[in-house]
Formats: sequence, C-alpha cells, structure tokens
Amino acid sequence: MSRVFTSDSTGAGIYVFSDDHCPAHIHARHRGEGWIARVRFSCLGSTVELISIIPVKNVPLQRVVNRLLSDVQVRLPDCRRSWWLTRRTTCLANQWAVVRGPGRIELLSKSAPSAKQIAEAEYDPANTQVRVIFQDGTTEQVKL
Repeated sequence: MSRVFTSDSTGAGIYVFSDDHCPAHIHARHRGEGWIARVRFSCLGSTVELISIIPVKNVPLQRVVNRLLSDVQVRLPDCRRSWWLTRRTTCLANQWAVVRGPGRIELLSKSAPSAKQIAEAEYDPANTQVRVIFQDGTTEQVKL
C-alpha cells in the first residue's frame, strides 16, 4: 500500500494498493466516517470519475464526493506517479485508440476505422508523459 496524499477538503487518505487491478485508480479512505471510495483516473488525460463507495450506509454527501474528485484532479500527477511506481502499468495495453494529432490520443471502446491497438505504454513520472507503443510499431508521446 502506498499513501499518495490526504484530501484536505474531505479528510480522506488517498492510497494505491500494491495488489490492485486495472483500471488505474486510487482508494480514498475516511476512517472517521467509515467510507471507502474508489476513483478511476486516466493515464492519457485529465478524467477522474467515481467507481464506487462502500459501505452504502456510510456514503458521504454528493458535495463531499465532488470535493474528493476535485482534490484527486488537482493531485492527478501524484496519483499517476504512485500508480506507476506501485503497479508498473498504465492499464492501456490492448485498448483501441486513434491518434488525433501530435501528442493527442483518444481511447475507443472498440476497433474503428483508423484505430490502432496499444501494445504497451510507459509512464514517465519525472516528465509527466506517457509513451504509447502501438501494435504496428508506431509510437506516440503524450505530455500530461
């Protein structure tokens, strides 16, 4: 388990667990109120979204969830860094994507015309960029 930061606006501790699975996400644990939220984040863009909150009886108010998501958004480079150093994956392998321009990759839910499948992707936390290697051997760098 790797502690990433503490959410100033909610008091929840933000963690990445060493035995976690894709998609890339953090766990937000509020010990005092007894809830744990999972928040997914993108390794190619600025998207963060709530996956789940447990237990149901302790679900925080929507404004607390919104503040949590905002805090994760602000600290997204720290979340990506911790995920990469703990898990060594961007969770992008085998996904379909379209290169929209230099440094711009859009993920797709399935194959489409001009789409390429990602073979692997490496995150460089020092430069906050992702190097994507496609199945056809081409590469693309995305600065985050």
